[in-house]
Amino acid sequence: MDAAKRPKGAAAPRIPIESAMQPTPTGFALTGPVTIATASVYVDAARSHWPAEGDATIDFAGVTEADSAALALIFKWQRDAEKKGRKVQCLNIPANVLELAKLYGVEDLVSPQAPDSPRPAVG
Repeated sequence: MDAAKRPKGAAAPRIPIESAMQPTPTGFALTGPVTIATASVYVDAARSHWPAEGDATIDFAGVTEADSAALALIFKWQRDAEKKGRKVQCLNIPANVLELAKLYGVEDLVSPQAPDSPRPAVG
């Protein structure tokens, strides 16, 4: 249930860390909603899914809902990677998140997309 349809005062749904992201050979794939209500789950899960070395790829293809928290996570992961002399490439970022980046004037800070991207807006 998205935040707009949730009854006022109802708690945001919690998603289990193990289903929030799946490890891939070069990073991780996100699944489920990436919103202000769930962002902390992704921050926690990323700690154990980050590649031991090299650059990381984060795939948003499994994201079902996204808001500005997705941008905040991208920027956090970019800062974390930069501290280690690495880079992050994000794939399949939902179109609505890319539109937010454009609206905020930070679209150049979002990593390049795969050739078939962007994907449609979600949530």
